Amino acid sequence: MITTFGEIMLRISPSLADERVTQADDYNIQPGGSESNVAIALSNLGETSQFITCLPDNPLAEKVIRQLKSHSVTTDNVIVKGERVGIYWTETGIGPRNSYVIYDRDRSAFSLCDFRSLKWEKILNNSKWFHFSGISPAVSENISEFLEKLVNSCYCPYSVDLNFRNKLWDWVNKDSGRINTIMTNLCQSATLIAGNESDFQNIFGFTNDLVNEDEIYNDIAIKCFEKFNKLKYLAISNRNSVSATINNWNGYLFIRDDAQFSYKGLSYTIDNIMDRVGTGDSFVAGLIYGILNKDKLSFQEIVDFAVTLSALNHTTKGDASFFSANDVFTTMKTKGSGRIIR
Repeated sequence: MITTFGEIMLRISPSLADERVTQADDYNIQPGGSESNVAIALSNLGETSQFITCLPDNPLAEKVIRQLKSHSVTTDNVIVKGERVGIYWTETGIGPRNSYVIYDRDRSAFSLCDFRSLKWEKILNNSKWFHFSGISPAVSENISEFLEKLVNSCYCPYSVDLNFRNKLWDWVNKDSGRINTIMTNLCQSATLIAGNESDFQNIFGFTNDLVNEDEIYNDIAIKCFEKFNKLKYLAISNRNSVSATINNWNGYLFIRDDAQFSYKGLSYTIDNIMDRVGTGDSFVAGLIYGILNKDKLSFQEIVDFAVTLSALNHTTKGDASFFSANDVFTTMKTKGSGRIIR
């Protein structure tokens, strides 16, 4: 069992991809959230996963639960309590127009929930991996304090996707020093830390004067391994945006106790992006899948798998990844040629 923890919300976006939130009359409503995306992706890759959150007792929460169950994600430890499901509005960017997110999640059931009521020792003893992201402690002091106590006695390997969100962390008044301290504490015993270059800069203050991407990311990895002595793996996603709909995408995996140390994943030019939201979560899900199957996959194959799963997720609408492990391996073999499979 792989356990992920976080907030799942309702994502509201214009039905027509080219419309702005302010001009649309029709909207799609789908559940979405970073950690739930990871649980869904892993389930679709063939792993057994569960998602832990808190939702109120109402039809909106039922819609969320149905989506999780449709992907065979276990929801037995979802706490039913509180009054509201968080919401976020998204606007898909096109060409020079950026994508946009508006949060409406204050005082959500998740942010106020006391998760100590769950039997965490049993949950984590029965889990081979635990995952959360930096979004969760950013939501509320309550969640931040709970997570810090939980990871200090975590019974299994765990991963943290840094996921810095400038629109969150209101409860610390966006104080960079406090954010650094909180996330340092949460990452102290992590097995895997993932993020993009700006995440490491915004959270840990990692900067350098290097120009070459390989050298920049190598420097970040060295600093992270020095900062977190229990860390085994570090992953950095790398996105170069030509426009909102054309991106060059790849990623890096660094291993503390490996002679090669650095592995650069396959590179993809994605020139017709359907939806960027959730693609970083697919990258993390691919890493977790690969690490848990490292007896069958080389480190190079693990990062190639993670990058490819994420690249595929750019091609569908919605947060969640619908791709199987076979889909990913097939795309890796063809390097994204897009040829018809007959």
